[in-house]
Amino acid sequence: MTRIHIEYNPPPQYEEPGAQQQAKPLSHHEILSLMAPFTKAGRHADLAASQRAERRLAFKAIQHGPTDKLPLSLTETLQLEVPESGPLTLVRSVQDDSGLVSTLTAKGEDAALLLERVDAVPVRRQFGLHAGVPVARSYLIEESSDAQEGVPPPARLLITAAKARVHGINLDFKADRFVSHAVDLRLTADAGTKLLIPEDLTAVIGWRWRPLREFISLWRGSIRVQSKEPRRTPDIEHKIGRTITHLVRTLEQPPADFHPRYQKARWRVSFQRGIPLGIGLLLVALTPAIRYIDMADDSILRMLIFHAPPLMLAAMFMTRELPRIEIPPIPRPLKNKRWLAPIAEKGGQSRLDATADAGES
Repeated sequence: MTRIHIEYNPPPQYEEPGAQQQAKPLSHHEILSLMAPFTKAGRHADLAASQRAERRLAFKAIQHGPTDKLPLSLTETLQLEVPESGPLTLVRSVQDDSGLVSTLTAKGEDAALLLERVDAVPVRRQFGLHAGVPVARSYLIEESSDAQEGVPPPARLLITAAKARVHGINLDFKADRFVSHAVDLRLTADAGTKLLIPEDLTAVIGWRWRPLREFISLWRGSIRVQSKEPRRTPDIEHKIGRTITHLVRTLEQPPADFHPRYQKARWRVSFQRGIPLGIGLLLVALTPAIRYIDMADDSILRMLIFHAPPLMLAAMFMTRELPRIEIPPIPRPLKNKRWLAPIAEKGGQSRLDATADAGES
């Protein structure tokens, strides 16, 4: 009898580029070893919120009552992320009754040291109160480079973000960790509403506040702050407070009061916005006068004038903020009667409600 032998060789399995292998769940031994410093500090694991498969441990929430200095009720939660390789990440989240959430993040190899550093920062440091408006501030605990042998490196507290809500407008501050970067400010409205604000709404505070720019669904500006720590974080906290206080006092009044109240500051903002254009026009006006200057062929001044365009271009890109060449607008009174206008849906497209007034003329 003839036998037929069939052999099947399946093709090799190739992983798709970018596909991540599933992490190994936390073992009971790992959980017990990680829990030791937290249990000693009185922290208890929240088994329902923990995710062994995602290698994440959560701890039961702690309630903090209001105080005279900060009359807010806060809820503190702690979460430890344990990757298979790399440093641990301990995140403390603090939430108030309005839903604002701030975080404090620390990374390192020692869970006990991370907990010690997080507990060293008061919970109420993550929240502030300006003109009656709470602001949630998020921080990062970063190890300093000034480390000594056998001693844990010192840590410093860096602010990374802040959130607040003022008269229906959501404020989002982003502080880049890199040196010399300005704080990014974004203003958004809830779904179904549109902001009717002038570009110099926050720029009237001072020279450090840049005019706002309108994008599709938000207004965006920036705030110049100190470039280096340890002065950078306190300066950011101070300017965030000034911004919120200014918006509270401005938005509680009708838009018609904005121009009379800040008329002098608005003209200063227009002058500030016209500086790049003025410098360019001045250089163009002075260019014909170069031929009347008697200079030797090997003169340094002649060399600088000849290389002025590339030098100015390089200097422009080296500045902390690229200058915007524009014709500054003339400050005029606002014609809209409110800061927020509803958006009605018609024909599948969003449009301002017919009852809403137009923005700044």
